[in-house]
Formats: sequence, structure tokens, C-alpha cells
Amino acid sequence: MNFENIEDIDTKKDNNLVIDGFDEKSGKELTKIIKRFMDSYKLKDKSTNDREWLSCELKKELPELSDIDVKKLSDECFDEVEKFDENLKSLNQAIENGSTKESWFNKKIEEASIGMSVNDVGNYLSSIESSITKSNTQMQRVITNMNGTINQNMNLDGFMAEQYHVNSFNMNAELNKSAYRAEVQAPGVGETYGKNSFDVVIKDGSGKIAHQYQMKYGATAKDTIRMIKHGNYNNQRIVVPAEQLEEVRQAFPSKSIEASIGGTDRVKVSSGSLTKAEAKEMQLKTQQENIIPKEDWNHFKIKDLSTNIAKNAGIAGLQAAAITTGFDMARKAMSGEKIEVDETIELALKRGVDAGIKAGVTGAVKVGVEKGIVSIIPKGTPAGIIADVVCVGIENVKILEKVNSGDLTMTEGLDLMGRTTTSMVCGIEMAVQGSMIGAAALSWIPVVGPVVGSVVGGTIGYMAGSKFGEAVHKTAKKISSTAKKVASKAWEGVKSIGRGIKSLFSW
Repeated sequence: MNFENIEDIDTKKDNNLVIDGFDEKSGKELTKIIKRFMDSYKLKDKSTNDREWLSCELKKELPELSDIDVKKLSDECFDEVEKFDENLKSLNQAIENGSTKESWFNKKIEEASIGMSVNDVGNYLSSIESSITKSNTQMQRVITNMNGTINQNMNLDGFMAEQYHVNSFNMNAELNKSAYRAEVQAPGVGETYGKNSFDVVIKDGSGKIAHQYQMKYGATAKDTIRMIKHGNYNNQRIVVPAEQLEEVRQAFPSKSIEASIGGTDRVKVSSGSLTKAEAKEMQLKTQQENIIPKEDWNHFKIKDLSTNIAKNAGIAGLQAAAITTGFDMARKAMSGEKIEVDETIELALKRGVDAGIKAGVTGAVKVGVEKGIVSIIPKGTPAGIIADVVCVGIENVKILEKVNSGDLTMTEGLDLMGRTTTSMVCGIEMAVQGSMIGAAALSWIPVVGPVVGSVVGGTIGYMAGSKFGEAVHKTAKKISSTAKKVASKAWEGVKSIGRGIKSLFSW
């Protein structure tokens, strides 16, 4: 399925998604496998530990696998469930202590990225590659003569500083999806710089100038102050070396003196700052060693990247809450069947001691994938990735039951569902960083993930008893409308989910 082709995804007024390759028949077959696994789990010998039990079940369902393979698969299911639960517990504790989802996510990604380059963490920002290429091309233009030789102008560092701020601003604008772009106002061929002309401007999406800047990079603050006094820059913001900022500001209290461009009420995005020494170092390396400065992924801090992902993850949680397809599939699949209360599942859901159930259901979905029943998920998808989707589905069912019982408000429920998705994205991000799976193989998650997750959650809800299952289904229908309204403020709406959330997994 190509998620860039929106014709493959249809939305109805009841917040259902019709997905080519995963229909009611697929959902019914998946519920049968889940029920088979859960019935076995309930009856397993108490002397058999959960991992051994799952290995045996996987061997029955996938006899072509060796004993070593099924043990490895079982361990992967349990290990990833444990990681998810640990992440979710850690996230909840952090928020209770006054932190945010974004701050927690930043910390987790930083921990996972120790010893790794920012490039490995930030590959999901593929759109920035073009911005970097453009920046490097512009810097090349600044520092070379028309015949290709290095410009030996003694004030080259000032021109390089201009381009540095422009490049830095534009890449940050790309990262933050801002429409603003900066430009160096260089004269054309045969032209010269005009007196007091702008060095750099920031334009909005329509090309209208929002801010204009004059760059003054004197050797010392006194030199910079003297340079400013010799010109008339009343209609311009002035950018100076970072270490000179305070002294120059004191000399011109009525002027806008900055160490970067942007960062205003009108233009939130800003460039980085640059010291005189750093600008001079770029000049000397270029002129003496022919080392042309280039921007790369190290321009972006891990915190900037992970904050962006975390914000999108929260919205993805709202989008997932707006999709009720899987709950409807589970309800139809379980209708007509005699549903008795399964105390093992009911207690596990209410008490939260459900690692065995999550791992068992992960194994069931993995079987469905490998048998082609859940054909929308590629065969060979690691069980660890499937486990994250399963965990979200089961956690969301627990949240929906609490909303139904009045233990949580709808707003609180949506917030918690956003946390489960954040925990999932954190786990998947770490898996991708560890080369567990290629990014292209994850394209099914944004749309299919919530549907499969809610089939799982709905099925487990009904296995805890028809009353429990109906309450979950009813609340899912109710909360989806609110989730859709909240999410629409950030994105086009549910119909764009295939294109919008896909960017989350474009590492």
C-alpha cells in the first residue's frame, strides 16, 4: 500500500478508515488468532514460565521455524513489551514531577544516542537535505572568485558571517516548518554595495521583507561600535559577534543589536550565533588550507530533532484516538460468540500486570503477519515493532475503560493516549537507530498501526467480558469525535493522516 496515494485511504463520517488490504475479514481472522493465544495463555501450566509458553505457541503456529528461532522470537516479544512498559512508566513519572512529554523524549533519545552522530538520530528530516545543499552552494559562492580560486579579501570573515547566519536560519526554518527564509543581499554582477544597504533580509512566504539586517563584525567591541557610528542604520537590526553583544548594546540602547537573525515576536525562528574568533577561523581555514565550511546534520542539536518528533507523536496519539475502525472490527468479530468473563485478562487490565498478555498478543499478530492474514504489515517485520503497536492498543483500552467508569475525564484520557503513542515512537525511534529495521518498512504504522492496535485492544476488551468490551467500544466512539476536533487544529484532519503522520516515520 502506498500511503502517499490518498485514494488508498477513505474516511467516513463515523471516523472509520477503509484500508485496502485490511478489511473486516482480515480483522475477524486476526481476532481468532488472538483468542487462540489468549485461551492457551489462560490454561497454561503454572510451572511453565511465560516465555517458554509463547515459544511453544509460536512453534505450533509457525512449525517451519526452528526451536532457536521461536525462542528468539518469544524473547523479542517480551523484551520489547518490557521496554515499552518501562518507557511509559518513566514518562508518567516525569509528567507527575512537572516535566513534559517533549522533555522526557529528549532525554530518552539523548541517552540512546550516546556514541552516535546526530546524523544517525536526525535522518528522518530528509527535507532538510536540500536546505543543507543549498546552504553549502551559497557559501561556496561567497568564498570563491569567478575563476574558482579562494577569495583572499582580508574581510572575508564578515561575508562568511553573513552567509553563516542565513544558512543557519534557513535550516532551522526548515526544521520548524516555518515559511520565513533569509537571504544575503549581495549585489549582482558588475554592481557594488550601496551605502547603508541591507546585508541580510528575512522574507515571509509571499516574499515580503519582515526584517532587514546590517552585519558588523569588528575585531573588538570598540571596533564594531565605531563601524556602527559611521553609518545610518536606523531602519535595520544590527548583528554583531556573540561575545561583543552586551558591550555594543550598552553603546546603542535605542537600537536593535543582536547576535543572531530572527528570534523576534514576528519571526520566531532564529539563526545560531557566531563569535568573531569563529568567523575568523572559518576565513583562515578557507584561505590558508582551502577548507570550505559546510553545514551538516551536526548543525542541529539532538534536542531540536527529538522535540520535533515528540510534538508530532502527541498529535499522532490524537489521530489514533479518532480512528474507530479496529474497535468496530473487533465488535463484529466477537458478535454472536458466547463471551464469558476471563478473569485473567480482566484482572490484568485493571491492575496493569499485563506483560504476558501483551507479549502473547504480539506473538499472535506476528503469526497473522507471517501467514498473510494481516498482509498490510510486511512479512519479516520484527516482533519488537509489532509489540509497540500492540502495547498502544492494550494501554488505550485500559484508558477508555477508566474514562467510561468516570475515573478519568475525556481530556485526561486523550492526554494519556498521547503518552502511549509517545512511548511507542520512542521505542521505534531507538529500534531504527539501532538498525533493527529500515525506515521504509515502517510506512504502514501511521495508518494501519492504530487500526491493528484497536482490533487488538477491542478483542482483549471483549475477552475481559462483554460488559467490559461494550464499554470500551462505546467510549472509543465517543472520544473519537473530541480527538478529531483537537487534532484538526494541528493538521488538516483525519483524511490527511496518511500523508501527515507519515513524516513521523521518514527517518
